[in-house]
Amino acid sequence: MQFAESVFQGRMVVAAGGQALGNVETLSIDSETWKIDTIQVKLTSEAAELFGVYWNYFHAGRIYVPTRLVHSVSDTVLLSVTVDELREVLAQDAASATT
Repeated sequence: MQFAESVFQGRMVVAAGGQALGNVETLSIDSETWKIDTIQVKLTSEAAELFGVYWNYFHAGRIYVPTRLVHSVSDTVLLSVTVDELREVLAQDAASATT
């Protein structure tokens, strides 16, 4: 079972190349291991376009970033991958989830 926590809500998420992706919405926590599995990121309109995620003024697009891609957390969450690398990882994760 997993549940969500919003302790880091609002922190900016930045890719390794310096591209701002959006803000942390929630953290998904595995109740058995108590480890954070993913970070839900509420995307900016520019980032949503890069990821091909629907976005409008009333509905911001969201992605789930695996925590294995997080390099550091302070006032911002810095990822260890660029936007292109993140798109590849998300595509691979989605493909493996459907099989």
